[in-house]
Amino acid sequence: MTSRRQFIGGALALAASSPDTVRANTRRTPPGVTGYILMDAESGAVIDSREADTAFIPASTTKAVTALVTLSTLAPTTRFFTRIHGTGPLSEGVLDGDLILVGGGDAALDTGDLAQLAAALRAKGLRRITGKFLVTGIQGPKQAVLNTQQPLQASYNPAIGPLCLNFNRVLLRWRNRGGRRILTTHAHASDRSVPAEAVHFRALKTGGALHGLEEKREVWALPARDMRRDGERWFPVRRPALYAATVLQTLCKAEGVTLPDPIMTAQVPTDPPLAMHRSDVVFGQIKKMMRYSTNLSAEMLGIAAARQIGDTPETVEDAARTTIDWLKSEGIVEGDLRLENHSGLSTRSRITPHQMADILRAGHQRFGSGYIGLHTAGRLRGDRAGLPAYDFRSKTGTMNFVRCLSGFLEVDGRRAVFAIFNMDSERRDALDAQYTPYDERKPPGSGRWLRQALDHENALLRGWVARRLS
Repeated sequence: MTSRRQFIGGALALAASSPDTVRANTRRTPPGVTGYILMDAESGAVIDSREADTAFIPASTTKAVTALVTLSTLAPTTRFFTRIHGTGPLSEGVLDGDLILVGGGDAALDTGDLAQLAAALRAKGLRRITGKFLVTGIQGPKQAVLNTQQPLQASYNPAIGPLCLNFNRVLLRWRNRGGRRILTTHAHASDRSVPAEAVHFRALKTGGALHGLEEKREVWALPARDMRRDGERWFPVRRPALYAATVLQTLCKAEGVTLPDPIMTAQVPTDPPLAMHRSDVVFGQIKKMMRYSTNLSAEMLGIAAARQIGDTPETVEDAARTTIDWLKSEGIVEGDLRLENHSGLSTRSRITPHQMADILRAGHQRFGSGYIGLHTAGRLRGDRAGLPAYDFRSKTGTMNFVRCLSGFLEVDGRRAVFAIFNMDSERRDALDAQYTPYDERKPPGSGRWLRQALDHENALLRGWVARRLS
């Protein structure tokens, strides 16, 4: 099964085309609107442009904006903490009180990290509790879905909350044995995997995918026709805090620590914890967010930046508005722009190529190679003959009938920033108007449109390199 990330990665590998600027600029553009800009990274002088002040859907190039605001507001060594507290004394293996799991906004927390917390509780001597097993988190947005206009079963469209686990996803595996279909659900990480008791899957003989919430678990019903052959797929979870707490309960049981079923609470303790997990430093999280284009990481980092700026966002949209205000107050962008979130998983966000170039240039001025290096190094497809040596680093953004590429291009020691945006508004708007919650079908013509966008995009890049950014 091909993931969305694999598809985008494969699409990026299709680069191509003509070696000179004339052919680049006359090559057929995809239907819709194309806008681009090439700007000197030092002076800000515009080298080449077309429709540079037209607003486009930025898709995942939005993450370059998130990287800038996060690096500018949080110390690169900032960490996020997941804590476990007890409300009473621990004696002879018994905690006389409640046990509280507290999320601290760590988007990258995984099953292996929770396993370490379970082992730490055992090392403390804990075997059981007399009170409740509670789960909570720091103040911040709690949303059951990142974007309501995207497929609800897509793993890149997860829930948001201060306690996350495995990027708020579960792994479903199905095997067909002797006329029986066996479904298993896993809280899966690279170094630890346990059953995900909080999420249940079943097969439907007819109809499409459905999702529902029960008192102690969420339930996915999936078309049996999609599981005729053995396979696996990631699905989003909608109650991430309870999902994480149930996984911790399972891991504690393996350590000989018995916990009751978890209960949500608004209480956030401030006393010293019994056990604590420290996340990777924020710079490391930003680097992985840019490399793997993880939407949850982008949203959690954007929320953390908004808090550091001084706001208390209640939704991801609130956090995005804080970033817009910050960009304007810092003098980084001019004119109107719209960001619905920090991941780019939105068709309502709008930014111009010129504004994106200004953001990239600000990142270069503030953080130099540290910011540039967050972008993926790549090569242009096609004959290298006649092209001077160059360095090409970029961030992609792809949706149906939307293609974006932004980043840095260096030739002969001269560095430029660029943004190339393509969008077929008519067909994109038609898709949004016809949205159905679980439909992931590829719309007719989208593949051909993307290939045209990639051809024109890379023809531009080859032309700029051939002209040595002049």
